[in-house]
Amino acid sequence: MEPATIASQLRELAIYYELDGDRHRSFAYDRASRAIEAANGLHRLIDEGRLEELPGVGPSIAKVVAELARRGTVAVLERLRAQWPNILLDLAMLPSGRGTLGAGKARTLWTALAPPDLDAVAALCRDGKIRELKGFGKGGEAKLLAAIEERRARGARVILIDAQDHARSLAAHLAADPACARVEICGPVRRWCEAVEVLAYAVQSEDPGAIARRFAAFGPLTSAGAQAPAAPDEPLVGHLAGGLRVDVYVAPARRFGWAQVIATGSPEHVALLRARAHARGIDPATPEATPEAPDEERVYASLGLPWLPPEVRDGTDELAAADAGDAFTDLIAPGDLTAAFHCHTTYSDGRDTIADMVAKAAELGFAAITITDHSAAASYASGLALEQLRAQAAEIAALADPPARILHGTEADILADGNLDVPPEMIGALDVIIASVHQRFKLDEDAMTQRLVTAMRQPYFKVWGHALGRLVLRRDPIAVRLDDILDAVAGSRAAIEINGDPYRLDLDPVNARRAVARGIKFVLSSDAHSANALTCARYAIAMARRARIRKRDVLNALPVDELADAIRPRPD
Repeated sequence: MEPATIASQLRELAIYYELDGDRHRSFAYDRASRAIEAANGLHRLIDEGRLEELPGVGPSIAKVVAELARRGTVAVLERLRAQWPNILLDLAMLPSGRGTLGAGKARTLWTALAPPDLDAVAALCRDGKIRELKGFGKGGEAKLLAAIEERRARGARVILIDAQDHARSLAAHLAADPACARVEICGPVRRWCEAVEVLAYAVQSEDPGAIARRFAAFGPLTSAGAQAPAAPDEPLVGHLAGGLRVDVYVAPARRFGWAQVIATGSPEHVALLRARAHARGIDPATPEATPEAPDEERVYASLGLPWLPPEVRDGTDELAAADAGDAFTDLIAPGDLTAAFHCHTTYSDGRDTIADMVAKAAELGFAAITITDHSAAASYASGLALEQLRAQAAEIAALADPPARILHGTEADILADGNLDVPPEMIGALDVIIASVHQRFKLDEDAMTQRLVTAMRQPYFKVWGHALGRLVLRRDPIAVRLDDILDAVAGSRAAIEINGDPYRLDLDPVNARRAVARGIKFVLSSDAHSANALTCARYAIAMARRARIRKRDVLNALPVDELADAIRPRPD
């Protein structure tokens, strides 16, 4: 069981304890869930009996965590699930303001009106029944209805990094069954979607009934069918706490490729493939009318297509591109990056020293690293004033034989007037400038657009950092006329960052394709605030692949000398 899955079960326990009126224990489990989610090397801590080193994890919670990690469930959770109906959990976990509706309001609503499911709650909202309850009112009722409708339209969603944990947990559970010959994580996780609404799997087995029973026994599932699906291209379906859907496609070896393709592609991509198959007399729902395909390559070949990378299976124009000769073999790929980009240290809000960051970058195979701590305007992040920036440059120069080349720069705030927070006397001395918005996100569209156009037209090279300022599922992108800014980038000395921080993943792939069409260059960064976070460059690579960015369009895939020359500010 992976950390995010364990943490979600601890949050579930926190809700149940609050429903029971045990606020102290509820708070303790909620706090522990955050510590477990953020822990590095959780399973090592469990094996070494060191869980209690984590904040908020005492002996009793440590035992629960160890049991969840070992078995995937724990007796107290099973008991509380039996005590409280699922609707209470669904209500408590609905988004509300900056958090969730919470157990208290969920219990108030359920005690008064006993709705069986969220559809019934939505009907009560439309009838004006919820506003009469204590703590809701007309505004609360409207927000509740909006949250339910959002859930219905988009499903329950989690960010990619958490979805990956959940996906690995269930994959390990399924793989342990003797009837399972192979299990592959598919769906939005395999396509590296920023927000994941369904966990999908392809399982190779000659005994779908056994897989169905194994699936239903997965502890974190709050609902699951234990019967094999009626049709070969239909999945087993279940839900995790909070509503995240789980689909498991089971197929024998001769049809495993079909299961994997159907489980991986977006609904639009799969629909395009089905239409193409039917035009060739192939019906994926009918084994007798389907060529044997134990792997994906044979599926695509039977449809007259090359194998398509999962990241491009989005149902837009990928089939047309493939028909025109694009096999997507030159997409940027793991291993292509020569430099770790956009890295913070203890000089500002990073957790590790320059030496630590450089050593980790070299360990990961990078030939160079950019050290770009915050500028002075970012006082909340201990941004560097002129003398501190000079001191940092001196420390870098004094490092003896660093294992990776260090390119010294700054992540400069884009000020409200579009100027960059860089001391003028340092512009020519720096190796790189990243220009980012960190404050005044709520400027209107005209003002924000002008601010960024002005920034991109500054007469020296700069990289537009985490361009639209979004936090996945937490903060919307800034309001701008993006085409105006992209035109300014294309006509100036600038590139765009694709930020690999799993909570940012910005610029998003859809808008990055608009930049690709203008010939704009990119850097792929980790935005690392610790040595371990340097691995987050993998997320930036995935976003770039979804945007169909080629290696030739990525500056930090260049040899280091060429990269250094390309990004040097060099004021005119």
